[in-house]
Amino acid sequence: MRSVEKRLENLVEGTFSRVFRSGLRPVEIGRRLVREMDGERSVGVSGRTEVPNHFVVWLSPTDQQRFEEMHTALVRELCDAARDHAREEGYSFVGPVQVELQASDQLRTGAFAIEAHMVEAAGGAGAGSLLLPTGQRVHLGAATITIGRLPECNIQLHDPNVSRHHAE
Repeated sequence: MRSVEKRLENLVEGTFSRVFRSGLRPVEIGRRLVREMDGERSVGVSGRTEVPNHFVVWLSPTDQQRFEEMHTALVRELCDAARDHAREEGYSFVGPVQVELQASDQLRTGAFAIEAHMVEAAGGAGAGSLLLPTGQRVHLGAATITIGRLPECNIQLHDPNVSRHHAE
C-alpha cells in the first residue's frame, strides 16, 4: 500500500511541479514531514510509539536559494510542526528534533525529498525542551536545570509569585 501511495504522490507532485513552476511552498514540506513521521513510526521496547526525529529535506538548488533568507525560521517551524504532530498523536522521539535543508542537483524546481531517521540524543539525554515566553528554547538533558528569581538560576523568572529557587 505504501509503495502505491508513494508512486501516486510522485506522479501528482511531479506533474504539478512541472505545470506550476511557481516553486515549492513551506506548507508542502511540513505536510510531507508529518507523513514521513506517520509512515516510519514503530513501537519501542517500552510500548511507546516512536517516530523519526532527524529529517534531511532535499531541495532543488533553486528552491534552496529561495528559502535561504528564511532558513532559520523555516527549520524552526518544521521542528515545531514535528513536535506538535507528535504531541497530538502521542508519539515519542529518541532524541531532539532536527531538520536539515540540503540541495540536490537531481531535483527540479518544486520537487523535494525527505529522509527521516531516528537519531538518539547525545549521551542518551532526553529529547525534551522548554519554550520560554521570550521565544528561547531550553533543551533538557542530563544536566540539572534550575528555575527561579535568583540570577544564578538557569532559567530566571521575573515574577514576585515565583520563589528565589523555585524548581530544579
